[in-house]
Amino acid sequence: MQNEVAIQINGVTKRYSQFRNPIDRLKSILFKSSNGEVFTALDNVNFSVFKGGSLGIIGENGAGKSTLLKIISGVLSPSEGTVDIRGKALSILELGVGLHPEFTGRENIFFYGDILGFGRDFLRGKVDEIIDFSELGKFIDKPIKTYSSGMLLRFSFSIVTSFNPDTLILDEVLAVGDLHFQRKSLNRILNYKKNGMTMLFCSHDAYHIRMMCDRVLWLKEGKVADLGDPESVIFKYESYQMKKDEAPAEAPASVPVVISNVRLMNEGIIKTFDDITFQITTKADDNTPYHLALSIKISTELGVCVTGTHLSRMQPLRGDRKVNVTFPKAKLIRGSFYAHARVYDENGIVLYHEKVTPFFEVVKNADEIGLCYMECVWEIE
Repeated sequence: MQNEVAIQINGVTKRYSQFRNPIDRLKSILFKSSNGEVFTALDNVNFSVFKGGSLGIIGENGAGKSTLLKIISGVLSPSEGTVDIRGKALSILELGVGLHPEFTGRENIFFYGDILGFGRDFLRGKVDEIIDFSELGKFIDKPIKTYSSGMLLRFSFSIVTSFNPDTLILDEVLAVGDLHFQRKSLNRILNYKKNGMTMLFCSHDAYHIRMMCDRVLWLKEGKVADLGDPESVIFKYESYQMKKDEAPAEAPASVPVVISNVRLMNEGIIKTFDDITFQITTKADDNTPYHLALSIKISTELGVCVTGTHLSRMQPLRGDRKVNVTFPKAKLIRGSFYAHARVYDENGIVLYHEKVTPFFEVVKNADEIGLCYMECVWEIE
């Protein structure tokens, strides 16, 4: 299965003509001329996804992520290049796309299913599943133009995922939902992934990308900046972002617990076999009911995880708390490292907040080579 290509993208380029005013645009249509400026949204993008694989797509706003997914989904045509998709692919790119605003939710299940070519018996068998998962209740029989953005997201996600496509294409679909529906949606996606569904997932949330994706594509100004394993590509992308703006990111107001700081407590030179201690400072509402998992990992400057640990099902961290984590006699040999702290729900699905430390150096204090020392026994017979 892993050697069978599900998606093949070859030399995909997308150009748009930009005009200073509507008259110039009209002239270009009438007289088949192009007096506008050419904007290249995608420039010679190449990659493949194997059947059952999951590719995350990251990049800044305007990097070409949504344009790429629209081309793969067939919403847009490339200016150059080819797109080859094996099997049925369904996508959630923009809320409400493919649905009729005047129809009720129930009517839209059949309307959208008819467009996709599903039979009526198949659709009737899916209605209860879609209603149950979307939690719309009585709103399923009201026009979807009356739905909030969150309701529309739940409805769209429920329809598309219930149809069990060979390939699922998602563009920031979890950004609108509440924490409860995020958890349900991620569980469903992870279950489909286990069952061999191919997936393209575009998100600004690096945690979800790491959790769900086997590989990551970083788009920068319409070009492929990097393509590879999640830890390596995401680290390069985050390092690029940190260099652009050294100011720490603020946590969303909706999360129940945030990490206000994570810092290395050691002073002076750190050597192999020294104790290494980190302090994680958390801030939460005094009445937060959430049980949590708190983790910290140590990685190299290239994003390679050396070790990590976590506390699961912690009691609610109310108010301001300081949590110290010590790695006794740490076996790091030498190099530049950083620590990454995260706080998420008890199942490790919804990430509430995260922070990283600045880089710290470990000075070699042994004759060994590599990243960390492994105890060993030599015997000569």
